[in-house]
Amino acid sequence: MKDFAGVASLQMSDETMARCPLTGAPMHPLLTVPRDWRRPTEKTDWTIWWSDRADFGQIFPRPTPLEAAGYYDIEAYYTHAERLAPDAEAEAREVGLLGRALGALAFRFERGAEPTRAWWRSVIPPNARHGLEIGCGDGDRMLTFGPFLQTMRGVEPDPRAVSVACGRGLTVLNGTAEDLPAELGDRQHDVIVFSHVLEHTIDPVKSLANAAALLAPGGLMSVEVPNNGSTGMRQMRANWRWLDAPRHLNFFTEKSLVACAEAAGLTIKAVLYRGYVRQFMPDWIVDEARSGAVMEGRALTRRDIRRQLAHSVRLLARTALAHPSHKYDSVRILCTRA
Repeated sequence: MKDFAGVASLQMSDETMARCPLTGAPMHPLLTVPRDWRRPTEKTDWTIWWSDRADFGQIFPRPTPLEAAGYYDIEAYYTHAERLAPDAEAEAREVGLLGRALGALAFRFERGAEPTRAWWRSVIPPNARHGLEIGCGDGDRMLTFGPFLQTMRGVEPDPRAVSVACGRGLTVLNGTAEDLPAELGDRQHDVIVFSHVLEHTIDPVKSLANAAALLAPGGLMSVEVPNNGSTGMRQMRANWRWLDAPRHLNFFTEKSLVACAEAAGLTIKAVLYRGYVRQFMPDWIVDEARSGAVMEGRALTRRDIRRQLAHSVRLLARTALAHPSHKYDSVRILCTRA
């Protein structure tokens, strides 16, 4: 593994210039997120610094682990036991006929690698026995690919999510990607999964290196993150649904995700993209409209919905036939140990 000491914290050449932990080159401010759209009463802002050379961004200054944990103290956050089920019918009414039609039209252009049971069956190595998901939440994904393995364990920092997962009969340990439970060292794992986790870590390279040490020879690691090279992100910027600062601390494209994996001692076997239709579904449209209103310190209005629908029409026109790196909201790599 290459020595990337200091990935956990950006180094400053002066009071205003951050340096990329992957290349050492200066970074520049990409955008400022004026507040947390999931916690609108919080008025703290966050700046995302970006390296054009690495295609990689990070929130600066870096939070401490305790500060980062506090960003998840949200009743409706999806990993918690107390999930608030969205009112799908109400959201469909809000976006109207145009909003409902957008999703149906986008479906005609969906070619992404969705991680279905059939997809997992096709990529899990023959004779694979032991699986591990790092950042497993309440265990939903483990229930999808776990049946193809003899044993399946998860790691999750949210104690409420751990409780739910264990209540579903799953084996889930409390811990983080940077500080994995010692119990995991009792075996090597044939399949290791990070699904929308690496963007939450304080040190992404260390997180991948820790997992690589537990990966069996010939085993498979799947790592998926939001695709910050997507047209949706470039259009919506601070209001993009997958930006989600400050819970997301790292911002990847294919290039930077591959660089982090290689720095952690992994070999890339495939790069895949997913997440097109959902960018045009009522819940996505309403959430981005609400985020825009929150960033301006006010309540959601019909005007916000109309403006978001116009954005969605433009996005569909620009991306239906676009290259996957610009079309899809997420990028996934499949890796083995180097």
